[in-house]
Amino acid sequence: MTHDQNGVTLLELLISMAILGMIVVGLHQVMSTATSTYDDTRSKQELLAEARYAMGRMVMFAKETDAIQAPEDVGDGEVLIVSDRVLDTHNNTSHAYDEDGDGLLDADNDGDGLVNEGGADPSDWITFDVDKSIAANWRLREEMPDYSTAALADAMSKEVLCEHVTAFHCNRLARNLVEITLTLGHGKSEVSLTSRVKARLIN
Repeated sequence: MTHDQNGVTLLELLISMAILGMIVVGLHQVMSTATSTYDDTRSKQELLAEARYAMGRMVMFAKETDAIQAPEDVGDGEVLIVSDRVLDTHNNTSHAYDEDGDGLLDADNDGDGLVNEGGADPSDWITFDVDKSIAANWRLREEMPDYSTAALADAMSKEVLCEHVTAFHCNRLARNLVEITLTLGHGKSEVSLTSRVKARLIN
């Protein structure tokens, strides 16, 4: 007499569990790799956005300046100082903030339509430098003139443009030409931007 056995043997169950285990481990590795790649890509995109914003600010002011104070002469440095000939965000008479400006550059201290001619209208400087007070997180800062007062040569508090700076160099290639290099790094991600800027008002 024979009996049909429709059940699963212990050996078949163990083999099935081993195969299932291999599939789960494989899926876990794929998901882990995908998550890690996504995190790295997102981190790099965030660094790139920060670097582009900071570089855009420096290029904008350097391109329109009529004087470069630092780096001095031809050489390399970690500070960029240029005179402002861009901003029109304040009323030059009342010194009140005006989103649309008053048609005169803020740096025109005496309101005569000429900028940085000396005397009552000295140059207003914009400074870009790196704060290294936190060793693990250098920060690129911007110091703007304070146009909300009638006082000359005063400045606002330094504002952080970007964090995670690993290198910042300004190389004066010629009297009117500056090369700016900015590198940001965080974890495994790193981005580096370089721009050569010709100050159009300096001969």
